[in-house]
Amino acid sequence: MTATWALGASPMSMPFSGVKAGALDRSAARDVAAPAESADITRLVDRAKEGDAQAFGALYDRFQPEILRYLTHRTGSPETAEDLTQQVFLKAWQAIPRFEQRGVPFKAWLYRMAHNQMVDHFRTHKVTSELGDFDTPDDADQESALLTGEMSEALHRALARLSEDHRQVLTLRFLMEKSAREIGEVMGRKEVTIRGLQMRALQALRREIDEMGGLP
Repeated sequence: MTATWALGASPMSMPFSGVKAGALDRSAARDVAAPAESADITRLVDRAKEGDAQAFGALYDRFQPEILRYLTHRTGSPETAEDLTQQVFLKAWQAIPRFEQRGVPFKAWLYRMAHNQMVDHFRTHKVTSELGDFDTPDDADQESALLTGEMSEALHRALARLSEDHRQVLTLRFLMEKSAREIGEVMGRKEVTIRGLQMRALQALRREIDEMGGLP
């Protein structure tokens, strides 16, 4: 399915290299001062709210690869993720006249929509979502070392046993490299709550791995 406003959108490469060395340092820096949504995005959103399809096409080009990558990790299926991503942006185009700039940032609004679309998809198909493969460098810090590609099969089993909140916060933090503030905007929670949720999610992941006899 190709949206009419997606002109010029080029296909993205599906493989994801995972959490890069230093990614957590960059993410931690954004925790201190996460920048406000840029003025050009705000202008595009305002134009799209007035029915400007070209402006919405620019927003699609800007955010589609990121939303597609998020849904690919959450579903484990590039094909499903592509379908869901198109549905997200079609619904966003229909709903954008009601979007309020003073509310959550536009990108966080898209992430919430993507999450809801994924939940609806799995509820309809009665399957369990899992995170995609993890592939992190050997020199990543100790926390990120949990998420190495060679351990992905065992991690899949452990992650599947976590709550949806725990899976989501780990995806956003370690795969999408979002700051606690950005995750809070996506999940509709305070930054301090997200920090605690991340800590509990990592602890729960470690417990599941220990119950499985550890990683290979």
